[in-house]
Amino acid sequence: MPDQLGEILKNTLTAIETGKEEILFIVETSQIETHRLINELSQLKSTITEVILKVDDQKTLDLRMRQRLMEVNSGFQKYTQVEMHDTYKQAKDAQVTLQLLLAQEAQLRKRRDDLERSLRQVQQLGERAQNLMTQVSMAITLLQDGVVEVLETQSHEQRLEMGLRVTRAQEEERRRVAREIHDGPAQTFANIILRLEIAEKLLELDPSRVKAEIKDLKTLVRSNLQDIRRIIFDLRPMALNDLGIVPAISKYLENFQENYGIACKLRIEGHEKRLLPAIEVTLFRLVQEAMTNVAKHAHSPNVDISLIHQDDWTIVRIRDYGKGFDINYALSASEEHFGIIGMRERVEMFSGHFSIQSALGKGTTIVLSIPSKKKGGTTT
Repeated sequence: MPDQLGEILKNTLTAIETGKEEILFIVETSQIETHRLINELSQLKSTITEVILKVDDQKTLDLRMRQRLMEVNSGFQKYTQVEMHDTYKQAKDAQVTLQLLLAQEAQLRKRRDDLERSLRQVQQLGERAQNLMTQVSMAITLLQDGVVEVLETQSHEQRLEMGLRVTRAQEEERRRVAREIHDGPAQTFANIILRLEIAEKLLELDPSRVKAEIKDLKTLVRSNLQDIRRIIFDLRPMALNDLGIVPAISKYLENFQENYGIACKLRIEGHEKRLLPAIEVTLFRLVQEAMTNVAKHAHSPNVDISLIHQDDWTIVRIRDYGKGFDINYALSASEEHFGIIGMRERVEMFSGHFSIQSALGKGTTIVLSIPSKKKGGTTT
């Protein structure tokens, strides 16, 4: 039976890897097409602007020729046959040219609308493919790293439950990162590309304005770089690898306080020790999730965080002084409060304990307890 199960897992991994390559191709293709559509749309908008200016000029000319034609008609005795013929011809030509320009403008606007629609569709396709890519990568990691090792010691129901919990937690984490990149750096980079194209055109038309445009672009790039550094830190803080959970949380709270203006006080109890990497990452993510909830929902002026090292347990206590909420409702409405459900499931994956206390107008306290294990897997 184990051999058959191993063969099934091997075949499953091969199939998923093949699918991953196909999804990666879709992601890359959609990114290329998105960039092409953005460039084409930018050029088209410039063309539309030029045509609109021509239409305005032609409307002025058409009006002037109509007035001229009225003058000729009312005082035809003063004009020769040739002058009258030329005036009629010029008025007619002005009218025809205006109609052609209006038709061109309408056609270009329709093309612009079609391009914008296509761009939205390609971007949506790319986002869906990217989300699917992260889920497939996560499934491969699960099969390769941790889940296979426990197949022989757990029942089918236990394996299924653990797999669902890990899948749900990691999928939500990847969605969060994808959201941050899409709403932050991705949007800014698209704006930078358009601004660069504008600067390129200004270089030919009005070089004096290029300097100001480049200055604005430098500000955008610096801001984007800060966002990327923050996302990288949130993904896997370097301090977590090098120094451990305490420096990583300290740095995160410094950034949190600066970004949200919420005072954070960190208290350390007990003798600090290094834990298994998986436990350190989990603790960091739990603090991150709890603080995100504070920023979004609590409206608290300050937060107290305690990290308690005991012989057999590591405990995190997070207390805010915000508006609080109804715990029973939050735990039952899992669709609306997945953050709390996800935190509890992360803790239970490590055979830990999760408790939460909250009351309307009196703030919230979350306590997370996870069995302590040193690097190497022995319980302290």
